[in-house]
Amino acid sequence: MIADGLSIHAGPQVGFLLSAKAKGGEETMDIKDELKGTDFSGVLGLGYQMDSGLNFGARYNLGFSNIADSGEADLKNNVFQVSVGFMF
Repeated sequence: MIADGLSIHAGPQVGFLLSAKAKGGEETMDIKDELKGTDFSGVLGLGYQMDSGLNFGARYNLGFSNIADSGEADLKNNVFQVSVGFMF
């Protein structure tokens, strides 16, 4: 924690592919075989926890690795996350 209830989140993250689907019009295709099973990224975020246990957070994940299984495309995950929770 950097201040009363405020925290900074930073570090590496590993993601694992469980499923992948692409939708075009009315058709949905399974594209899991076209993507790699793991993803490496860096995370930076802020969090705040109130005395009541209610907490809020926001973070950004910057993908480092190419998740396309073929060498023809360069696909990287970039994700912005927002969370609300309660600490028991």
